[in-house]
Amino acid sequence: MIKVNLLPVKEKKKRKEFLIGFFVFFIFAIVILCMFWIYIKRVQVRSNLKKEISQIEEESKGYSEKIAEMKELEKKEADLEGFKKTIKGISELQRKIIVGVDQMALALSDGVWFTNFSQSKGTDSNKFIVTGYAFSTASLRTYFDALRRTGGLLKDATLDVKNIGAPVGTNKQVLQFEISAKVAESAQ
Repeated sequence: MIKVNLLPVKEKKKRKEFLIGFFVFFIFAIVILCMFWIYIKRVQVRSNLKKEISQIEEESKGYSEKIAEMKELEKKEADLEGFKKTIKGISELQRKIIVGVDQMALALSDGVWFTNFSQSKGTDSNKFIVTGYAFSTASLRTYFDALRRTGGLLKDATLDVKNIGAPVGTNKQVLQFEISAKVAESAQ
């Protein structure tokens, strides 16, 4: 059997070159299309990231408003705590004044009277000083012992007799005194 080449050599060579060129072009076109597809995906990713960034920025603006609101609420809470402490301090001071006056007046015995009742100022506001007169040492002692009784609301009571007026004629003996005492802290 004899084979006869019906295509001339040049034609065969052209066909081979055409096929090689076609495959190179096809591969080149596929590479270009793949690169274009990758580029499009990158553009989409960048676009999506920009959208996410803008959404997050919008969301963060809402958070910054909430943060400012929280800080304002914290400031108001601190102000309320300060106000609460002030009210508590005033209430405690009022309690001390009422207890001091009440205890001094409840224990008052016959023959003893006050001329001055004062409260210390500043950090020692629970200290009260009472000045007055008494007709006898016994009535003054009874009054002072009643102030110092155990379990009472007054503590650290001290008695200072300032002046003793001697009896003249039918007048009685008069003792001038000063008592200082502190109100015990409340057991809250």
